[in-house]
Amino acid sequence: MVRYKYTPETLAQAAAAARNITEVMRLLGVRVSGGSHAHISRQLKRFGVDTSHFTGQAHNRGVRRTTSAQLLVQMPEGSRRTPGVRLKRALATLGVPEECEAFGTGPVWRRTVAGVPGLIATW
Repeated sequence: MVRYKYTPETLAQAAAAARNITEVMRLLGVRVSGGSHAHISRQLKRFGVDTSHFTGQAHNRGVRRTTSAQLLVQMPEGSRRTPGVRLKRALATLGVPEECEAFGTGPVWRRTVAGVPGLIATW
């Protein structure tokens, strides 16, 4: 008979209270390391413990902390700059077309140098 350190019931309780494998490990008092993470993951799968509510990796995949409306506000002078990727994603979420308001240019454009096709400006 195989003996396991963590019973299926103990693992199920910890998994129900956690959002990811790392939290399960902390609740069980296991040192957070790659080998332990793999072991606990295998045990959860072996015993069929429900992990469908886990949000993913450390980035909390699937959980947005800031809504698009909260992100697209004018920040006070001296505030840190919001990365362009986040701004672009927020605008797309709100349905703003990805084009220049003044000229209607789409997301990809090229400017030729001195009217010579093939020479592309890099500024």
